[in-house]
Amino acid sequence: MAFALPKIDLKNPRMRNAALIIVAGLVIAALWYQYVYIERQQTHNQLKSQRVTRQNDLNAILAMKPQLDRLKREIRTDSLALDSLKSIFPDQKEIPKLIREITTVAAASGIITKKFTPLPDVPREYYIENRYNMTVAGGYHQLANFFSFFANLPLIINLSNVSISSSPGVAGAQKEADAHGGVAQTITAGFEMTP
Repeated sequence: MAFALPKIDLKNPRMRNAALIIVAGLVIAALWYQYVYIERQQTHNQLKSQRVTRQNDLNAILAMKPQLDRLKREIRTDSLALDSLKSIFPDQKEIPKLIREITTVAAASGIITKKFTPLPDVPREYYIENRYNMTVAGGYHQLANFFSFFANLPLIINLSNVSISSSPGVAGAQKEADAHGGVAQTITAGFEMTP
């Protein structure tokens, strides 16, 4: 059974109007497709591409998130270690604190500080070396205790150019110590101290 298309007669006003409506509809559909649908499709594709890119970035961030907690713990640990090292290796001259510590150590060991003179700083590769010239007086065993206390301070202190000599008037100092009690200042020690 064959299907036959009706004969189109454009002279007939009904057919002509129907053909014009169909042609106008096709033109409007083509224009809508060209200027609206394709533009929206391009916008949709761009947004889809941005979404994929951002999702990949988010996945990378989420993959690194467990490392963030570990890095925070490492920073806290390293900060504590840095603070500890700063107490051992001061980054600037702390003369008042150092004098207090030396005075405390000297009093505890029975030594008298005669001279404390800051020397010029010596720049090194990673730090600046602070140096001080010091002279103390006391007994031989008290001097050994004094140096022992220095060795046990939290601040690392190097002593160099140590010279120990008998104090002038040793006999008089010994007689005075015997008469009044206490320790005779029999020796004088001079040294360079580098904290």
